[in-house]
Formats: sequence, structure tokens, C-alpha cells
Amino acid sequence: MPHPAPYLSVGQRQIIMNTWDDFEKEARLVEKTTFEQESEIVSLVKDSIGIFADGFSAAKGADSSDEALAKMGLLSHSFGTLKCSIDMTLRGYYVQSMNLLRIVYENWIAYKYLEKNPEKATLWIRPSKRKKPPGHAAMLKEIDDDYNSLKGKMKGWYKTLCSFAHTDPLNLLSQISTVEVPGETSIHFGATYKKDLFRTSAYSICLWAGISIMNVASWVPENDQWHKQMATVQEKILKFIKQENKDSKSKNA
Repeated sequence: MPHPAPYLSVGQRQIIMNTWDDFEKEARLVEKTTFEQESEIVSLVKDSIGIFADGFSAAKGADSSDEALAKMGLLSHSFGTLKCSIDMTLRGYYVQSMNLLRIVYENWIAYKYLEKNPEKATLWIRPSKRKKPPGHAAMLKEIDDDYNSLKGKMKGWYKTLCSFAHTDPLNLLSQISTVEVPGETSIHFGATYKKDLFRTSAYSICLWAGISIMNVASWVPENDQWHKQMATVQEKILKFIKQENKDSKSKNA
């Protein structure tokens, strides 16, 4: 287990500053511990982003239409964002990792919006001061009727993800500790391994990676081996999510 990351005791007068290298060393130690303690989940997270990347390689020939460029641009942005989110959570920056997932959600909503309104792709490809992509609420109303039963949940998902993207007690409270320094309240800064927060981040990353991968599938030829590999990864993701949901219910019972 790594040593706890730096803490500042409330009321402490003298602060010993740490260098960039100190923080990097701590983050690498957290990453090493995460690999050792949660090897199966780490492999699943890597597989989810790996199959996403493979989907781009297996995609059909170039399509330069505005709709295609906008959709692939959204998928590319989501891929890079998920990769950054994974890097952060492996190194112990769990809240910051969750912060990024709102972008992936918004890109997914935009992708579904363009499926129904392909002529609106110009709002992403050639935006102007007067013509910009609609906001989340407007796009959510416009997406396919097949998602009507989920729209209420989507608003809940968005509210939760916004909590990580804005100043919120959810972010602040994770930085305060009463156990790291016995008898004192302390403020955490830097990185440290926390199993529960890692699993929460991994759960959310796998969820949105799995959802995003389904959009990639439409660009890959039907007879490509990628689809079988994707199905295997999706099955593992679903199994992990179901188990985490089950464990969460047991804890809260």
C-alpha cells in the first residue's frame, strides 16, 4: 500500500511544499498499487478503451459528409476523454476523473441528436455566433423516441455528472479527513489509493465506454471480427456493472 498523500492539518502554521516530482512519484505508486489490488478491473477498463480504438481502425472508408465528420469527431473526442479519465483514476485522482465523464455523456446525446437531425451537423462543423449546437436539454428532447422511457434517468445522470464538474460538496468532502492524522481534521492533496473511489470511477468509465462503443459499431463492417470482440468486452462490462449494483444494494440494505 502506498503512503498517504500529503495532508494539511487544519490550523497548521507551517507548510512543507512538495515538488512536482514528489507528486508524480506518489501517483506512480498509486498506479502500481491499483494494478496489484484491482488487476481484473484495470484489465476491463483497458479492454474497454482498447476495443474503442480498434473500432476506429476497422471503420469503413472515408465519408466526408458533414454528418459523418461531426459524428466521428464526437466519437474521437469521447475516446480521448475516456482515455484521460482512465489515466487519472489509475493514478488516484478519482473526482477529477469523474469530472471528465460529463463530456462523454454530452457527446453521446449530441450523437443521438444528429442521428435524428443529420442536417444539423453544420452547427458543429461550421459554427457561428448565431448558429451553435443546441444545449443538453434541447437535444435531449429531440433524440429518438426509443429513448423516451430513459429520458428521466438521463436527466438524473446529467445532474450527477454536473456535480463533479462544478463546485459541489461531493467534491469537497472527499478531500477532508479525520483519520489520516489522529485527532485532527486534515485536508488531503495529491493522490492516494482508495479502493471504493477507484471502483466507483471504474464503474462509471466502463458504463460510458460501453455506451460509446455501441455508436462505433455502426461504422464497422458487419462481417468484421471486431464485432465479436466488442460483444465479449460488452459482456464483461455488463457483468461488472451488475455485480457492482448488487454489492451496492447489499451495503445499503
